[in-house]
Amino acid sequence: MKKHWLVLVCCCGLAASSIGISINSSGVFYTPVSKSLHMLRGTFSMHMTLFSLATAIMSLFVPKIYEKFAFKKVLTISVIVAVASTAAMALGKNALTFYILGSVRGMSTSLFSIVPITIIINGWFEKKHGLATSIAFGFSGLGGTICSPILSSIISSFNWQIGYLLKAVVILLLCLPALIYPFKMTAFDEGLVPYGYQERKETMQKQTTSSFHFISVSFIAFFIFGMLISCITSVTQHLPGYGESLGYPLTTCAVLLSAGMMGNIVSKLIIGSLSDHFGEMKATLMMIGVNILGIILLMIGKSMSLLIIGAFMFGSCYSLGAVAVPLLTKYFFKTENYAKAFPTISFASNVGAAISLSMVGYIYDFFGSYLYAFIIALVMILISLALLFIVTKTKEN
Repeated sequence: MKKHWLVLVCCCGLAASSIGISINSSGVFYTPVSKSLHMLRGTFSMHMTLFSLATAIMSLFVPKIYEKFAFKKVLTISVIVAVASTAAMALGKNALTFYILGSVRGMSTSLFSIVPITIIINGWFEKKHGLATSIAFGFSGLGGTICSPILSSIISSFNWQIGYLLKAVVILLLCLPALIYPFKMTAFDEGLVPYGYQERKETMQKQTTSSFHFISVSFIAFFIFGMLISCITSVTQHLPGYGESLGYPLTTCAVLLSAGMMGNIVSKLIIGSLSDHFGEMKATLMMIGVNILGIILLMIGKSMSLLIIGAFMFGSCYSLGAVAVPLLTKYFFKTENYAKAFPTISFASNVGAAISLSMVGYIYDFFGSYLYAFIIALVMILISLALLFIVTKTKEN
């Protein structure tokens, strides 16, 4: 059973690099780069929109790519390309350069991000599956929490170009365990069984398997749910800009992003344990409640202490996108349908992130305030709640 947990350690590194560093620390670059190159924030943040779109499209093909080609070869090539394109961001002089590199980063990063990570966890864990998923994606929050203030300080002390070079190095270091340690995508591929695997239970599950259809009320509702949840998470990357718009210095405002990432970590660890004990639905509903309260505090808060609390609670949205969505996909559509269902759900999630990453920036550019972005986020979370109940009521039909 020792190897199962070592594989999880590798997944933690992949999650920290592909999500925590590649995505969750991007917010600290928005203001300094856009000011340096005289761009609108929405124009510059468009590179992350293209990153998400590229990730969304590639996510649809990830299972087939890993079925056709050797797992470690694909992983190694994708990491090298992601690191190189991140380092090349330091050479960016115009929007087009960032857009091209953002697209390349998105395509390569998708091959060691949420889809392959959750497939690996599903293949290595039967028992403690929720906890394993939480731990892995908790590290994505940890990466953002630690690196955001460091990158912000590097940018302030030196320049944003050095920040991108450091970001590339960190991505590589975090991926090294997965590149070096020998393991395959599932325990069965190595002649082993998943942690806590029960042959009798697995047999019963296969006997009771229901058919899966993409064109169904439950799947379409869950597809939209995944998209809206990701729209909400993208707002977090604009927290430093939000704090600055309230009159606080950028270095201080980086704390808001760190608070959001800390909420990210804590909520992911909590939701996994809650899921294992109380079920996926109850755990998800609890986190939605926390997220709503966090949005309200950010909207009404003026003092930095209240904003930090709000940012911490708002960070729970990451537990919904990174942990709840995969767990609910497995819960609603069953393990044997996961490789078919989740890439499409991940596509929806990345499209949602792509839309909101630029949308939030443009909302500030044209209205001079982030308030409307928080109002939209609140409406989206309420719609998501309604969609979740629709899926629950129709999933057996």
